[in-house]
Amino acid sequence: MLAVDGIEKHFGGITAVDGVEFEIEEGTIVGLIGPNGAGKTTTFKMLGGFLPPDAGEIRYRGTDLQDIMQPSRAEKSYFTGSAALVAGLGGLALASQSTPSTAIQAGAAAVGAGAGLGAYRGQEILKTRHFGHKYSRPFQVSRAGMMRTFQITRELEGLTVFENLLLSPKNQPGENVLKTWMRFNSVTETEAANHERAEEVLDLLDLEHLRDEYAGNLSGGQRKLLELGRVLMADPDLILLDEPVAGVNPTLSKTLLARIRDLRDQGYTFCIVEHDMDVIMNLSERIIVMHQGQKLMEGTPEEVQGNQRVIDAYLGG
Repeated sequence: MLAVDGIEKHFGGITAVDGVEFEIEEGTIVGLIGPNGAGKTTTFKMLGGFLPPDAGEIRYRGTDLQDIMQPSRAEKSYFTGSAALVAGLGGLALASQSTPSTAIQAGAAAVGAGAGLGAYRGQEILKTRHFGHKYSRPFQVSRAGMMRTFQITRELEGLTVFENLLLSPKNQPGENVLKTWMRFNSVTETEAANHERAEEVLDLLDLEHLRDEYAGNLSGGQRKLLELGRVLMADPDLILLDEPVAGVNPTLSKTLLARIRDLRDQGYTFCIVEHDMDVIMNLSERIIVMHQGQKLMEGTPEEVQGNQRVIDAYLGG
């Protein structure tokens, strides 16, 4: 489902990730561990599309993540159309102020053409800098079916739990002004389906009693559950969890871990970064161990626990 092939990431003279490779099979829970400074967070950012690798590639369902993040046809059309519009308006404005003189009209047309060329060049620069596929565009990765949570949760505190969930579903026709007016029934049906799904997620995560509570009033553990819920509302195939039980009380931790197992049984796939070794060992089917930017080993929890190199890396031996 996910293939990581020799990825590297450098920050100045520091090599944060050095030739890491592994695979994640569908319907599994894979742990990513390592001591502080091992390169886990940087690797995770590259998996989610938040950082481009300097070398190597990451393939999701056979497609390079960098190709997934290329500008869509709609985006390219938007910028091309914007350039044409600016060029046309520039030419019209100048022509309207010109005298009937042919020379002046020709000059106005030339200036209008120049404005159009400038707009075209501007949009090309904008696409290269902000929409080029070699740059980070994680929203495209999430649309493709791979989403992540964050160690520090990012809920919208001024919205209720239920409203936070309703933000996440993909392809909502109500976000398009024309569809809101021209395809009202479709918008209504989608909204009803999203409401139904949000109620199911609340029940799954034991958050139904907090349905109308503002997200800013939740405890740390409840926010972790809400963040997982928002991911589920987007219906991904692969979920990247960053420190899912960090700062969560034991009772909520058990609830969260039980839900992750349930979701795995339903067909979801997980990759988890976690410092709590008990959690990783009890939850993961395979574990990838990183040390000093490289993959130290990969194996079952039993193999990892009995590996002397892993023990030395954690204990400084």
